[in-house]
Amino acid sequence: MNPHKMFLEDCAQIAAEKFNKGRIDRRQFVKAAAALGMIPAIKAGKAYAATPAQLVHANWGGDGAVCTSDIYGGAFQSETGVPVMVDGSGPFEGTIKQMVETGSTIWDCADSDIFTGLRLGRANLLEPIDYSIVDADKILAPFTYDYVVLGYWYSYALTYDTTKVDGVPTWADFFDVEKIPGKRAMFKWMNGQPEAALMADGVPIDEVYPLDMDRAMEKILSIEDHVIYWGSGAESQTMFLDEEVVMGNLWQTRSTVIERDTGGRVTWSWDQAIAYPAGWVIPGGNPAGAEYANRWIAMMQDPALQIAVLDCYGQGPSNPAALDLMTPEQRRLHPAAPENYDVQLIADSEYWATYYDDVLNEFLDNISA
Repeated sequence: MNPHKMFLEDCAQIAAEKFNKGRIDRRQFVKAAAALGMIPAIKAGKAYAATPAQLVHANWGGDGAVCTSDIYGGAFQSETGVPVMVDGSGPFEGTIKQMVETGSTIWDCADSDIFTGLRLGRANLLEPIDYSIVDADKILAPFTYDYVVLGYWYSYALTYDTTKVDGVPTWADFFDVEKIPGKRAMFKWMNGQPEAALMADGVPIDEVYPLDMDRAMEKILSIEDHVIYWGSGAESQTMFLDEEVVMGNLWQTRSTVIERDTGGRVTWSWDQAIAYPAGWVIPGGNPAGAEYANRWIAMMQDPALQIAVLDCYGQGPSNPAALDLMTPEQRRLHPAAPENYDVQLIADSEYWATYYDDVLNEFLDNISA
């Protein structure tokens, strides 16, 4: 199971709901962005490689594929003349590894957790990011690595029912079932859960990593009779709509939908939420060539386009310049807006690059025992 894949599939569900209800119009936005001159210009005097017939981007499918194709792909074709095909079959780490090692790479760029990109890059399976094309100044520091670059943000946030919880709760409150009775919702695929447990147990936010998993699991299991585990964003939403839980550790994108659907009865807090950085990688030997793949990534740095993707698909922009173009409501929903970012725990990609598999297995062994 890939939690990042699950998150993006959930964003696709949210986007589909918005489109079906006519809340957003992707194509009109792209046309407007182009008309307003928001599409990045080609650097003057740059000599480019031969134009490829197409560029293929791999992500997790659903409306995520549609949003990427229409918003970023439309802008890229307008600027370069190169059409973008989005392969939504899922850029699993193992799939990229197999493609590169067998010399059968079919993707030019792919979605990736930052820690996955670190692992693939260190195994010499990726093309380097060319920072003469991709502008490091347009990316929130320090998320510019040799083989993976920050593309967007999402978070795990404490979500709560305001009719059953007085004030804004903390993770300590989440684990105090005597103070606040009722069921809690937690993600059964681990991400964001041990970090919350350690903060609840008094670990300072800047000392959460490396994780003390014995301590984290002891905290989580201390309320095991009061926990319902969710495996999809839709499940977590239903738990709140049916008033089955009073609090939950949820993807903040789903929390915003629950807030809307309950008229504000349910909301969330950014305080000590766990923000995860995700990005883009270029598989080794990509068909369009590294230069055009880097130009594609550079196109996806455009702040206006990133805001359109935020509205469409829930991905928080990586370019700090997007903040100046946002409405107050868009800032409220954006994990990397300073007022939200500064109070969160930022997931340690270096730690996860080394320990992710071991930590996930330990978590699953404990909650299923």
